[in-house]
Amino acid sequence: MSQKTLSSGAVVETYPLTQAQRFMFFVANSYGKDSPVLNIGTGYYWVDDFRPDLLREALEEAMRRCDTIRLRFCWEKIKGVTQLVQYLAPESEIEVEEFDFSDIPREESFRIMKGWTKELIDMIDKPLHTVRIIRLPEGRNGMYLKFHHLAFDGYSTKVFICDVMGIYLAKKCGAPYPKPMKPYYDAMMEEFAYLDSEERKKDREYWMKTFSTDSEPIFNDYLLDNRLEKARKESGDPNRRYISLFEGEHPESETLIYEVSKEDSDKIMELCREKSLSIPCVLMLGLRTALSAFNKNQTDVSFKFMINRRGSILQKKSGGNRWHFYTLRTNIEPDLTFREAVDAVEDAQRTVFRHCNFATLEMYQIKHMAMKTGDINHTYDTMTFSYHAPLEVPAESDEVRSTMEGVWYNNDFSAQNLYLTVKHRAGDNGFEFIFEYRTFEDSRADLEILYPKIVEAIMTGVENPDVTVGEILEKIKLD
Repeated sequence: MSQKTLSSGAVVETYPLTQAQRFMFFVANSYGKDSPVLNIGTGYYWVDDFRPDLLREALEEAMRRCDTIRLRFCWEKIKGVTQLVQYLAPESEIEVEEFDFSDIPREESFRIMKGWTKELIDMIDKPLHTVRIIRLPEGRNGMYLKFHHLAFDGYSTKVFICDVMGIYLAKKCGAPYPKPMKPYYDAMMEEFAYLDSEERKKDREYWMKTFSTDSEPIFNDYLLDNRLEKARKESGDPNRRYISLFEGEHPESETLIYEVSKEDSDKIMELCREKSLSIPCVLMLGLRTALSAFNKNQTDVSFKFMINRRGSILQKKSGGNRWHFYTLRTNIEPDLTFREAVDAVEDAQRTVFRHCNFATLEMYQIKHMAMKTGDINHTYDTMTFSYHAPLEVPAESDEVRSTMEGVWYNNDFSAQNLYLTVKHRAGDNGFEFIFEYRTFEDSRADLEILYPKIVEAIMTGVENPDVTVGEILEKIKLD
């Protein structure tokens, strides 16, 4: 840690990147350099007797009391090596513009805001945010937010929206005033303290032992033209279990969004409540079962899953980026029931959770040293999965809540070949499956087959938790 003198004359402390930030920065530079892969663009809209003056006050106040808004980055030479570091500016730079799109088609306003999201953020000694009030047709109004992924992740973006709406309703309706967000500085110091802790030593020992003693995983493709089979033919090794996957020069992506009906979404969540099952584990079982079907009913299935490490109030309310990515590997035999298979997925997830503060980059370095791939661009993980748990945004009434809508303005660039995000719709809490895929692979047709298989696998188990995995695989088998 050192000091930096700003152009205003103010002196600030600079700090290294946290482990989550290091991973995001590494991936962006390796697999999406000079593209906006680290831009987050989102909108939140609703229908009420809109008070733009109060929303402006709420946005400005929420920005002043969220110190992640003051987060800045700069280059600094440390022991002869130029590194990216971070600091907190003394004051937030508050600018809230207003845009009226009420007289143009909704599709056109989406195109405009998507264009904003794709504009590169100058992240050196500059604010990392864009905050705008938006008017849409049919009395729908709200906010557009653009953040940098080193400062915010999906969860902290939603926490910020909750704070804005809480302040807005306190001013508009006299609702209870929301408690302020927690200091980012405190959460950052907690991250740095872990690096020299006994917990980190134990986590490292766990991953070293796991990767050194586990059997070799196997790549399970989501492409029907299976890349592992191609790699086996090209290498002359019929037992090869990994593929080479590096396409840093092709970050362009598109997004497929599928909506699960409210009725089916409610059935999934009701089963989880009744049987004390984990919602993300049910979703991941559907994904790994569909992948199994795509790979000749393979029982050993791996993919990366995102863990947003927010177990304490400080972690939940401090903003920032806390994403780590880990492999979820499950071996599930066909005679297991759906209920038993969900438990098996949860057991695998729970094991990872116990050691999920360990840096993703370091964990993958250990993995590639211990296993046969050797090269970090060789992989057993076919894709990445993340689940965004619902976070209730304050609403004036149930009627207004039913009109609420969250919009993701994808930036058309991705740091990975395929990323599936499952989240809840703002209005009715139903599931959305968002597939972000790199276009060089031409995988859209495969994903249009994969998605229905995932949902059919889930709903078959929801309708009958005693059905076996083998019976589900028979039902969703490829024609």
